[in-house]
Amino acid sequence: MTQTKRNSKSGDAAVDGLLGGLAGGVAMALFLVITGLIGGEGAADILGRFAPSGGADPLVGALAHLAVSAIYGAVFGVLTIPFRGRVPGWLAGLVYGLALYGVTQIIISGAGAALRGFAPVNFALAHVIYGLVLGWRVGRNAA
Repeated sequence: MTQTKRNSKSGDAAVDGLLGGLAGGVAMALFLVITGLIGGEGAADILGRFAPSGGADPLVGALAHLAVSAIYGAVFGVLTIPFRGRVPGWLAGLVYGLALYGVTQIIISGAGAALRGFAPVNFALAHVIYGLVLGWRVGRNAA
């Protein structure tokens, strides 16, 4: 395969992952907002937890969350190129979402992150949802 074709394939995979990451990020945020509302919290408070540096601005939090979701999605898209057609996209996404949850737990345990405000089970399920949507979206486009 020529370098140009390889770069094109990587670029296409990154874009697929980026779009899948956005879709997964929206699904994840909706899940967290719904579970928060059920628990008596406001949507603005929930989205504000995603704001960098512990800020509480819900718009900044939502945009930051979507940006991170898109970046992680692009990384997923490129990392899964060798596994396309061998592993179902949803399964690769599930594993990736759980791995991201594990990394997030390490990061927020060491820093005073506002993300600790999420119930651990809800935060874990939100990452599962993110991974499944991401993997389904990328796998669907890879077929």
